[in-house]
Amino acid sequence: MTDAIVIRPTRVFKMGAIRLADPNPTLAPAEAVKLYEKAYPHLAHAELGEPQLIGEELHFPIKTHEVKTKG
Repeated sequence: MTDAIVIRPTRVFKMGAIRLADPNPTLAPAEAVKLYEKAYPHLAHAELGEPQLIGEELHFPIKTHEVKTKG
C-alpha cells in the first residue's frame, strides 16, 4: 500500500496585475474576495472567473464591470 499525498493548492485572486492572497482559505472563493471590499470597493459587484491551476497555485480571475461614461 502506498501513501497518498494530498497537496492543497494556494488560492490567489488576480485583479489585473494585482495579486491578492487568500485571506481565509476556509471560506468559499466568493466570500474570501468579499473580505477585500473595504480596500477595493468595486469588488462589491465583481465576479470570479474560472480558476486555473498554475504550478501549486489556483488562480481566480476577478472580473469587474466596465465603468460607463455615457448615459
